Amino acid sequence: MGIRLVRMDHPGAVNAEAIWEYLQSCRARPEDEAAGFGPLEDCRSLDEVRQSGLPEVARQARGDDLPSGFVPALQFAAMYPSGKLVGMIQLRLQLTEALLRSGGNIGYSVRPDCRRRGYAGLMLDDCLRRAAALGMSRVLITCSPSNLASRRTILSRGGQLENVLLSSFGQPVERYWINLHAEASRPKNASA
Repeated sequence: MGIRLVRMDHPGAVNAEAIWEYLQSCRARPEDEAAGFGPLEDCRSLDEVRQSGLPEVARQARGDDLPSGFVPALQFAAMYPSGKLVGMIQLRLQLTEALLRSGGNIGYSVRPDCRRRGYAGLMLDDCLRRAAALGMSRVLITCSPSNLASRRTILSRGGQLENVLLSSFGQPVERYWINLHAEASRPKNASA
């Protein structure tokens, strides 16, 4: 399928225009659940991606001076060799009480015109290997009960449903744990 995960905190790793185009593509379908944008979620222009979004991605990766309730996190872009951004996935390295309830360690999204091609699973596989390589023994992933595609992806990667809780917005959230194994930490076509 020809995608690779690229860490977005590395200078020049991902073109700001590609990020902005991706965000617009995902926002064009507001009925869809989209996650994994991290600090780029609030960007409303290309300038905001450049001036606040990407610097915040780098700050979260370093864990520098994070606001209350934020945790160190690694933001990845799933890219075609052409540079087209297919998806985003964020690995949060710690959990707060709020993230334990809703959000978890990993959030991801795939651009609407690239869905149903297995990209979410490929992104999650790579992210799980990276989490194991960082010494994490398990990760929490949450999704809405109506997001059947995400549920299938999580279950196919060994996700075990712990429970369903209400989010701070009063919406049900399914909470899945995935245990990470030593073999998951072996790189498989991963790039930094």
